[in-house]
Amino acid sequence: MNEGDHVKFKSRRDAEAYIPLLLKRLDSWDFSSPLVLKLQRCDPKSEGQNNLFHKWCGEMSSEFIGKVPDATKEGMKFMMKKMFLGTQTITVGKYVYPDQIMPLPTQKGEMYHFMEQVYHWAAKRDVLLSLPQYNEFTALKRKQEE
Repeated sequence: MNEGDHVKFKSRRDAEAYIPLLLKRLDSWDFSSPLVLKLQRCDPKSEGQNNLFHKWCGEMSSEFIGKVPDATKEGMKFMMKKMFLGTQTITVGKYVYPDQIMPLPTQKGEMYHFMEQVYHWAAKRDVLLSLPQYNEFTALKRKQEE
């Protein structure tokens, strides 16, 4: 566990198995800055949110590919993630990989926020992205607007 780590448990057994690792990490914490241990319900993004985002990447690609040859579906996904999620440095052993694109959010609320940014970015460029009537993102958007 590193500073800012998140660990998801699917059962009490998973949590109990992690306790020795947590205690080991606590032993190495210098407490020069306080430590927060937060337990919260995991609300993973829905498959519908994920599918809609990928559909949007295709829709944006269709709009921009004529002007920008690199605006493929994958190119749009890469660009949106870099623009709205940013980058991180990943260290694996002695190897350091700077400026790696952050992965898509895994939590429903974070994914909604990311998709809102993408939706508004596209709208500012006169690209109206589809909003299926029965979709997690659309339902959350309606709830926010109430």
